[in-house]
Amino acid sequence: MPFDYSRTIHFADTDAAGVVYFARVLSICHEAYEASLQASGVDVRAFFSRGAIAVPITHTQADFRRPLLCGDAITVQLTPTPTGDDSFEVAYQVLTPEAKRAAIATTRHVCIDTATRQRHPLTPELIRWWQQWGTAEPTPIDAAPPD
Repeated sequence: MPFDYSRTIHFADTDAAGVVYFARVLSICHEAYEASLQASGVDVRAFFSRGAIAVPITHTQADFRRPLLCGDAITVQLTPTPTGDDSFEVAYQVLTPEAKRAAIATTRHVCIDTATRQRHPLTPELIRWWQQWGTAEPTPIDAAPPD
């Protein structure tokens, strides 16, 4: 079951043409990621502080389907999928109130030990998080249903 994050597009999210600036879409997706962690019981203050384990993003991808303007209400649907015992992918769909896709994005993450910078198995809290909001089967971004 995906996690839904609701938000309104702010003026600061837009560019000189009045539409959402491309990089802001990934920032909004990251807001949804943070909210999903918190909703599953993860202490985000501890999670994002420099501790023994870090979960950096190693890849991002975004496709834009329709413009988003200041004042538009959106829902970001987030679905995490494990890609290994130390990594996962998050698929995002940015939806209009009519459930039309304005953008789709993907982030890939790897869990590492901060001291050695070597890969580390996913923590129990991350496993609980993707079990709550995600799927065990990878879904390629290209497999999303048509607009």
